[in-house]
Amino acid sequence: MALLERTRSQQPQRRREIVPGVLLGSVVAAWTCCSWLMAEPPKWPGTRFPQFPAPDPQAMFERLFAPPGDEEKKALAGIDVSIQEERQMGEAALRGFLAELKARKIQVVRRGKEVDYLRELAGAIEPLMSNRRRYGTIQVYLAQSPQCDARSFPGGSLVFFRGLLESAGSEAALVGIVGHELAHLDRGHLLSRARRVKLARQTFAGGVGGMSPEEFFARGTTALKVWTRPFQPEDEEEADRDGARWAYRAGYDPREMARLFLQLQERQGAGPMALPSFLRSHAAPGDRHKAVMKLYEELQRETPKEKLYVGKENLRRRIARSRQEFAQ
Repeated sequence: MALLERTRSQQPQRRREIVPGVLLGSVVAAWTCCSWLMAEPPKWPGTRFPQFPAPDPQAMFERLFAPPGDEEKKALAGIDVSIQEERQMGEAALRGFLAELKARKIQVVRRGKEVDYLRELAGAIEPLMSNRRRYGTIQVYLAQSPQCDARSFPGGSLVFFRGLLESAGSEAALVGIVGHELAHLDRGHLLSRARRVKLARQTFAGGVGGMSPEEFFARGTTALKVWTRPFQPEDEEEADRDGARWAYRAGYDPREMARLFLQLQERQGAGPMALPSFLRSHAAPGDRHKAVMKLYEELQRETPKEKLYVGKENLRRRIARSRQEFAQ
């Protein structure tokens, strides 16, 4: 997932037309599908459908765009995606992204001092991941672009942009962002779409005769969120918390990560049109700054640390702290 939403200067010119159209189309399609299935179940041979009450539009809208509840999380967690399936997904997504960068004439490298530096930082965080054994070696790419961004892909690939290295200001800030991207892998955020598609297949493959109306409605809306809620802001919040927490456990100052968010907030500025919260993949940088600062205070209360590493010189020289520490 992308570290940051594109700045307004990078947004497609037709976004004002596209976003409302996509949103309206998703709602109409989801509403039509669920209404049809609930009110007029199809007469498939051998399939028994329970009688459903007329759906409530307000309840439908809230379910389709609300963050996942405990029941939904439990249902999705029960859907297995093998590492082979994940790698296939990741390889396809990575190929497409690299092709997009190539079309934009952005060179991507896999070797060199800066790639080695990023790989070493990822190596410092990997031992803190709960599912590190699933991924083995993390593949690192560097896009030669001034864009301040980073992305993770299923299977264990990370793409960083040169603009991030130039803007981070310290190794501590960069470690927090590396942790953010690794958290998406560790928590399975990148597999959400695959799980929802599998859940949809399971829900409708064998008929729904044994389901209550409530269960059918819950599983149906969970599956439909593949289209109505493609971005998960709560995933980004979890990734920020993991990145800051892991940086702290590794001895880095997570306030540097918060500072970077504040810096990006100032760079973006206020625009005339902001996406509604349920369509954003990330919270506003200013809100992310506040959240990380609050987490820092919690961590200090739990496990106080007087000295936390910043590493401005490490970033400048592209020498990881694991190899050499510099005076702060």
